[in-house]
Amino acid sequence: MAGAFAGWWAKMSPYYTKAYQEMWVGVGVMTFLYYKVSYGGKKAAVDSSAHAVKSAPSHTAKPATSAAAAAAAAATATSLAVAAGDVTMSDILQRQHKNLVLEERKLYLEIEKLELEKAKLKSMK
Repeated sequence: MAGAFAGWWAKMSPYYTKAYQEMWVGVGVMTFLYYKVSYGGKKAAVDSSAHAVKSAPSHTAKPATSAAAAAAAAATATSLAVAAGDVTMSDILQRQHKNLVLEERKLYLEIEKLELEKAKLKSMK
């Protein structure tokens, strides 16, 4: 494998080291800036863990009285977590689960509503 790379580098070295010398400075600067923006250094990584917003597990949530109230509660919880700036994959999955549960509740309410209308129409006949 090293021989293949050496052969490729022998042919491409002038192209990467002479033709685009200025590009490598930009690559280095952009890499450094990406690192600083993404990780913010060791101190920021340690400090951000203290500000994490933890949401309650979805199975402990009380059933919403209406789909609109449930959607508003989910939106509030989502905005608080995003405002804290500490969003983990677990938080994202919990929010997605909550949204699916809310959609399921909306569908059940819609089904109940249709069944009531159906029973009302049957009683009128």
